Amino acid sequence: MRKKKSNMSTIIAVLSVVVVIAMIIHVSKPKTVNYEEMTEEELQLAVQNKIDNMKVNELYGMGERDRMEYYVKSFIDAVENKEYEVAYDMLYDDFKNNYFPTLDDFEKYAKNTFPTLCSIEHTNIERNGEVYVLWVKLSNALGGKDTAVEMNFVIQENDLNDFVMSFTVI
Repeated sequence: MRKKKSNMSTIIAVLSVVVVIAMIIHVSKPKTVNYEEMTEEELQLAVQNKIDNMKVNELYGMGERDRMEYYVKSFIDAVENKEYEVAYDMLYDDFKNNYFPTLDDFEKYAKNTFPTLCSIEHTNIERNGEVYVLWVKLSNALGGKDTAVEMNFVIQENDLNDFVMSFTVI
């Protein structure tokens, strides 16, 4: 009789462990997203969130200087790709209001100032409290050093991939 109770207790204990493990696996299993049932807006938001998470993961392992150079490069890439609204959204609000009150103003400036294919040389960086100042030489990658323009970029990083910037208007 004792063997039956002992065997029964062992079986119940093993079954309990199996049930707990199954519940943990079920709860921790990542939820699959059915993209076919999403609206176009939901799909765009899901894709943007995935891209943002990838950027944050990339920035997490970088030092301060590398992150600031990454932000400047992101801005220049947006201008080169004629994504003026993306670049404009990176700018500090007061800076935009003072120099480029509208997206059209910024687009005209960008077309006339920044090289079509930019080569970026970071010459210096300083941190001043909450902001970073980068000294940058921009030149036309196809035109050589003769076309170089020197600018300062001022960046305020709020969090990884959450920043605003301004630059020397020439």
